[in-house]
Amino acid sequence: MSLLDRIFAEPELRDTPPVLVDVGAAGGVNRIWHQIARYATGVGFEPDARDSAVLQRAQLAYKRWILCPELVVPESLPDGKAVLHLTRSPHCSSTLRPDQTALREWGFAQFFEVHETRRLPATTLGAALAARGLDRVDWLKCDTQGLDLKLYHSLPISWREQILAVEFEPGVIDAYQGEDKLAAVLTAMAGEPFWLAELQIGRTVRLRLDLAARWFGASWADWVRRLAAGAPTWANVRFLRDPAMRPDTLDRRALLLGWVFATLAQQHGAALLNATVGGERYGKPLFEELARSSVRRLRLQMLRGLPAALWRRLCR
Repeated sequence: MSLLDRIFAEPELRDTPPVLVDVGAAGGVNRIWHQIARYATGVGFEPDARDSAVLQRAQLAYKRWILCPELVVPESLPDGKAVLHLTRSPHCSSTLRPDQTALREWGFAQFFEVHETRRLPATTLGAALAARGLDRVDWLKCDTQGLDLKLYHSLPISWREQILAVEFEPGVIDAYQGEDKLAAVLTAMAGEPFWLAELQIGRTVRLRLDLAARWFGASWADWVRRLAAGAPTWANVRFLRDPAMRPDTLDRRALLLGWVFATLAQQHGAALLNATVGGERYGKPLFEELARSSVRRLRLQMLRGLPAALWRRLCR
């Protein structure tokens, strides 16, 4: 029996499997979850049917899989419907209208061209999950093109206190009207019991498409976008729960899952802290083994990083 098998065989996780929620799952469900999918309830929200096939296949990997086709909005609407702007790329569709004036300066502006606008059934995230018998979120990933932070804040406080990992994909530039950008996300999450575990910056060349076509020709304009040096335009951010903050809201299940999530994120120092706190609070047998596993993984990371560290030292 693997260590993960042992963790998810514990009564707390066997009776209440982890709930992994992906809002805006165009292109497929969060890949980092694949290793624990068979133990978990996976929930994917994606109203743009152009990417539904890959999401339907996800049900084969998860213990329980729920695909939700409705729009998710921060607040309930009187008629239960919201506008979805369907863009050239399914990954750019949003309930917020793209800011075409600002986007025209960038090489990926064509992906945000609105081809159709529809009014679709819409609900809040908490209501959608409750309607499917779920009363918690353990790992929340939002890629909603501008509404990530608002959707997180729309969850009941009692739910937010139990979340152990949060991922957002906020913009750095002006891409949507009224969006939550990276600066707002970082400021807001600084007041939550999380720490920033990952920050990846996406880049796109700042070049108007008409200028690219004029100087390089229409057939080469897209290659300029692909190959030229880019500037920061969006970010992927991941926050993990800090067991030292508001510890009274973390039970044994949360500390076990906190170790799993930190380990999946390759944050073995944070995993070690979860194991240490869990051992001190609930007894050592399993948590002690988790701690030893984290120490082994840290040593392996050190070995892998040693050649590069030595090379940097030699090149000073």
